[in-house]
Amino acid sequence: MAERLPRRARANPEVRRAQILDEAVRVIGRSGYHGFTVLELAKRCGVTNGALLYYFGSKEQLLAAVLEEHDQRLADAALAPSQEVPSEQAEDEPPRGDCSRAAVLARLRPLIERAAADPELTHLQAVLQQEALDPAHPAHGYFEARERSVLEAFARIVAPHVADPHVAARELFAMMQGLEQRWLRAGRAFDLPAAWDQAVAKLLPTAN
Repeated sequence: MAERLPRRARANPEVRRAQILDEAVRVIGRSGYHGFTVLELAKRCGVTNGALLYYFGSKEQLLAAVLEEHDQRLADAALAPSQEVPSEQAEDEPPRGDCSRAAVLARLRPLIERAAADPELTHLQAVLQQEALDPAHPAHGYFEARERSVLEAFARIVAPHVADPHVAARELFAMMQGLEQRWLRAGRAFDLPAAWDQAVAKLLPTAN
């Protein structure tokens, strides 16, 4: 009687979906939304075209899932305690009632740290932002809404320290994006968080 071969274990659907998302971040970050195909991504993930569409439905739904993943990673970074915050404050960083300059910097720095720690995600954001300047791009509305949300949040954070919080928020957001893009173009040759620290100190020079 012939020996029966063990069945090949199937990947957990959630694990497989996460693997496809990770590869999608890399592929779209390199080629842009218009520069890749679902078939190409499926081949890179070792699945059929139909299997990939089973998880995401369509190319646009895949993009939506990638952007959701992007937001989740940034949200995780924003909630993570900064390395500059004393350990006794880390559990609830920064304290909600703390409006000091140190607390403001502690709330902003994890975002640039996240960008430095995940260059593939940072590259994806830079590429899609440029593409999505076209109103017909499926991510155009996403980036418009995200920018409004970020600017409102930045304005609230820096309000105790500047004369015009909305102007300061635009400057901070532009500086953050500009440094990230310069860092990518330079092949990550400089310390991104350190460059951020130097630049933000000029925008928020007054300590409480």
